[in-house]
Amino acid sequence: MVSAVWKSGRFYAYALIQLLIEPGLFFRELAEKTRPRRAVEFMVICCLFYALASLLTGAYSHPVRIMGPIFFMNAAGMILISSTLGYMAMVMIAGKKASFAVVFSIYAFSSGVTLFLSWLPFLLWITEPWKWWLICTGLKHACRLSWKKSILIVAVSTIVLFFLVYSAHLAFVKN
Repeated sequence: MVSAVWKSGRFYAYALIQLLIEPGLFFRELAEKTRPRRAVEFMVICCLFYALASLLTGAYSHPVRIMGPIFFMNAAGMILISSTLGYMAMVMIAGKKASFAVVFSIYAFSSGVTLFLSWLPFLLWITEPWKWWLICTGLKHACRLSWKKSILIVAVSTIVLFFLVYSAHLAFVKN
């Protein structure tokens, strides 16, 4: 158990450093070396950090025991939904160039690394474009797509995600 946690921690630190220093190389190696389990572990660690850091802001109306899991599920859910939409967009635009596990890993690592700053609301203007750029870089290097197709996939999946969130807002939030 301790050695498994140690290995996960080492991989987590390696992935974080590689994503910050050389994301192209990291994503090139991703398709060959990384198993989806590592992406899930990375996502869980980043979502836990995001949830705990978001609780520090105090910008919520419910008790901590309710909001902590909500912040975690929001972060993890957005990664799962956006990776699914990204995979569907890739299949429609470029064909099945990679498995869902590779696309999920790209989204998990790209979103995970930006979760360290995205709990601060005023950094949204930096973290979202950075995440989109990392996803484009991942699609280009891990799935071997052109920049044009990578950008188109991210744009289509982001627009669809926006309309899904907007329709949920209209359906469930009362004015």
